Amino acid sequence: MRALRALPYAVCVLALAGAAACSSSGPEAGPGAATGVASTGSVKRLEVTISGSTVTPAPAQVDLPIGSTLELVVTSDHDDELHAHGFDVEAALKAGTPTTVRLTGTEAGAYEVETHEPALTLLTVAVR
Repeated sequence: MRALRALPYAVCVLALAGAAACSSSGPEAGPGAATGVASTGSVKRLEVTISGSTVTPAPAQVDLPIGSTLELVVTSDHDDELHAHGFDVEAALKAGTPTTVRLTGTEAGAYEVETHEPALTLLTVAVR
């Protein structure tokens, strides 16, 4: 059961005990942290949209503790290829179809997630 769903500029967290909390960014947000990142235990979820050469939300750094997973959902308006450096993950993007990749932080470092045509940086994952 997924209790969280990332929204472009708001994240609503529903606790199993029935409590709810909403804010404009997730609890892990700080200076330079990406907005729209939802977290359930050791899994974070981020939805990214590509329109031409515009990435929404704007590229930012997402902190990911070692051993945790980032579920990245990318929807592009054109066919492309997604590449997550440091995770050995590549995925085809089909225009208009959401593509989900799971990135698990196993080694500390900062890793870019990008597309190839055009070359766009979607985010940087900081594994700590």
